[in-house]
Amino acid sequence: MRFAKRALFRKNDLVPVNLTSMGANQQQLVFGNVKQECVVARFQRPMSVRTGYFTVNDKTYQITMNITSERRTALYGVEYHGRL
Repeated sequence: MRFAKRALFRKNDLVPVNLTSMGANQQQLVFGNVKQECVVARFQRPMSVRTGYFTVNDKTYQITMNITSERRTALYGVEYHGRL
């Protein structure tokens, strides 16, 4: 898994991330709709993030689900078009 992209949080933390967009079938299963772009952001180390927003490649995503294990964190995000 490559962590080539960088995620920016509101606290100005720049963190390596692996960003994967969800397919329509998986998106329908997890979120119940396919209208917004949904992504999974995987981080190398555990992070203490519950809710909020993160930015990757000038696109802002709202955190909808957080899965943290002892070794890694995965955030499910939905594309956000409002103001921060």
